[in-house]
Amino acid sequence: MYNDNIFFRIFALALVVVIAMSIFILIVWRWSVMFGFSFKPITIFFVALGLLLLLMLGFFLSMSSLAIIQILWLVFIGIIYVLWFLCPLLFVNDIVSFFYKIPPMVMMGVSFLWLCFWLYYGTVHVQITPLMLTSNRITQDHNIVFISDLHVEAIHNRQYVQKIVNRIQDLQPDFVVIGWDLMNTANTSYVNALLPFNQLTVPVYATLGNHDHIWDADAIPAITQKTKIIVLRNESIDIGDLQLVGIDDKSYRSGKSLSMILKESGMVDNKKFTLLISHQPQKLDKLIWYPIDLQLAWHTHNGQFFPLSLVIRFFNDYAYGTYRLGDMTAFVSQWIGSWWASFRLWTQREIVLVSLKHSNTQ
Repeated sequence: MYNDNIFFRIFALALVVVIAMSIFILIVWRWSVMFGFSFKPITIFFVALGLLLLLMLGFFLSMSSLAIIQILWLVFIGIIYVLWFLCPLLFVNDIVSFFYKIPPMVMMGVSFLWLCFWLYYGTVHVQITPLMLTSNRITQDHNIVFISDLHVEAIHNRQYVQKIVNRIQDLQPDFVVIGWDLMNTANTSYVNALLPFNQLTVPVYATLGNHDHIWDADAIPAITQKTKIIVLRNESIDIGDLQLVGIDDKSYRSGKSLSMILKESGMVDNKKFTLLISHQPQKLDKLIWYPIDLQLAWHTHNGQFFPLSLVIRFFNDYAYGTYRLGDMTAFVSQWIGSWWASFRLWTQREIVLVSLKHSNTQ
């Protein structure tokens, strides 16, 4: 569970480094054996360390606005993902080979299907996750679509967004909430990729994420000018019997506290059902003094693949799913987009369908 203590954070970060190094050591060792190389342990360690440093460098390069750099980075991380995802099959082959020799063509076929399975979950399959709440603070039922973290970039472009919009249209929501990061890095050249949102006949609301201010300061104004997306920046609006509050990510707050941001939003304590949109999940006990009924958050990606899906819980108040405290509910999405390569391991792309039902109970 998340902890603000600096020593805990250092420990958690060290844990991530150890896990990452373990993954790279496993990859280097198992694939060196596969191709008949006999590396000494110290050699395996330094090769793995080099890959980890290259990964860290690539993390910053992936933020570049240059398409060629993004594509080269995605190719590199894609190769790393493939090597990591195939490691379990190689170990299964090692165990089975004590009893039965698996033909190479069979192993190649199984490996291909295994990769296709996880690539399918990273690029094609979209899980529709229902979230139903009842309240006597609404006078009619509402259906709201919530998506997050599209991370549009050189490869995930307009066609990719169009498929998402098509799925949203099928759900026929009253309005749509988008949890940015809309773009992997802010770039005006990506704005056209977001034009499919103009096809929606219902309002579209969003708040800013931590990626949306990297590089190009003109990107966000261009989005608001060319698309129908309404960006809520520390402000609240009324939608019938609902109050929608959108707050900036921590990276935009200029040192302002969460309580100060919420006060500036213009949120009022009234009879309306209040929905808070927050990029990084806020623990509900931090919101106890505010009339918030539902918080929609994202940012964690649910780790995207194992074992990061377990480690991510050390760095966030909430990692994924539904959390409740008294009459308040928080839902953290595992996002619909793809950051780096499009493989997923035991996580899914997700559209959240929020159903708010009127209740007569007092």
